[in-house]
Amino acid sequence: MRSATPAPGGGRVARRVPVAVRARGGVLALALTGVLWGSLGIAVRMLQDAGLSPAVIAFWRMVCACLVLAPLIGARGLRDLRAAARRPRRLLAVSLGSLAFQLLYFLAVRDVGVAVATLVTLGLAPVAVLVHEAVEERRVPGPRTLAVLACALTGLALVVSASGGDAVTAPDPLRGLAEAAASGLAYAATTVVSGPLSARLGAFRIIAATSAVAVVLLLPAALVAGPGIPLTPRVVGGLAWLGVVTTVVAYGLFYAGLRTTPGSVAMVLTLLEPATAVVLAALLLDEPLTPRGGAGAALLLLAVAVLYLAAPRREPAVQR
Repeated sequence: MRSATPAPGGGRVARRVPVAVRARGGVLALALTGVLWGSLGIAVRMLQDAGLSPAVIAFWRMVCACLVLAPLIGARGLRDLRAAARRPRRLLAVSLGSLAFQLLYFLAVRDVGVAVATLVTLGLAPVAVLVHEAVEERRVPGPRTLAVLACALTGLALVVSASGGDAVTAPDPLRGLAEAAASGLAYAATTVVSGPLSARLGAFRIIAATSAVAVVLLLPAALVAGPGIPLTPRVVGGLAWLGVVTTVVAYGLFYAGLRTTPGSVAMVLTLLEPATAVVLAALLLDEPLTPRGGAGAALLLLAVAVLYLAAPRREPAVQR
């Protein structure tokens, strides 16, 4: 959050940056978010194979994030969060939504496999946000928006059909699909609610707050499951990757991108996650992949390229 008195000339310099340039920066940030999140399912599956439950994985992920974020936001950030806690409804909604999205996704990975869990979760999210925006703004989405969404969802369908499952990678597919669908809806709702919050608090403060709330909420479940973890390089490295890369770095990029990018566009951009996840699942976990996956990934990349060139021209929200 900016200080009450901006640096001399700072506001003028920011205003001289073209809106399209800032918008394209947001597009790139969200696309990179999708790539980083694509590694999440792989790390979760490896940690589950090491004997960790979803609740324990989520708990230690948030602990790692808090340890990294505390020095980043500093004393001033903590004061801002205490002030925000006086009106906690939106912050709690984002915290609970993020936690529900993650836990449901972890369960879906266990029950239906990395590729399908990721694709169903992220396939529903942009559709849900687009419908919300259309209802809120009382207008039908434009042809280009619908064409990009259709392109992205077609790519998803191709990758889904290219990434089959079996009794090992998908032991309970029906339950896994339900968990992934619920995760996608939670993800969409959290994105809608967090947009204004990201403008008011800034990315790292939101991540710190939601991570701290998640630690408190997850602690009872982690204690029941047994919070102890094997101190092996694979487990410690996997948890550190989840906490630092897929939480602090990725969510930092995500919230920064939301400041100049509509939520429905952000959802499409982060569809680079499933393309990344499917490739990593095939390379590292031996989940099956056919040539159709390449066509699906190409369509996803095409959708991202169109959104980048279109560069949604929306002024960043003013921080208060």
